[in-house]
Amino acid sequence: MATIKVDTSGTRYTVGAAPRPKNDMDGRQRTDRQTGTPLFTTQLVKVDAEGAEILTITTPGAPQVDQGAEVRPVGLIAIPWQQGQRAGVAFKADRIEPAHAPASKAS
Repeated sequence: MATIKVDTSGTRYTVGAAPRPKNDMDGRQRTDRQTGTPLFTTQLVKVDAEGAEILTITTPGAPQVDQGAEVRPVGLIAIPWQQGQRAGVAFKADRIEPAHAPASKAS
């Protein structure tokens, strides 16, 4: 699976919808393949010089963020996918933290 590191500099992110569990087709919550941590999705509104875009970002664990908060996705990657005639891009981050939080070292 090819991944693309996303440059988040010069971009503002605001929480559009609070984190919710990422479930499979049977309604069971998905987990991280390596750690077993439950996965969550958070809808973010990305605003940059090009305009605005809504992204749904998957993270291990539930980010402690509220709707409307300005945040920073840490370790954001884009994952292009194709399934039959459908294709798109999925987004995953190591975590989503408040924008005013001090930058921490990547793990």
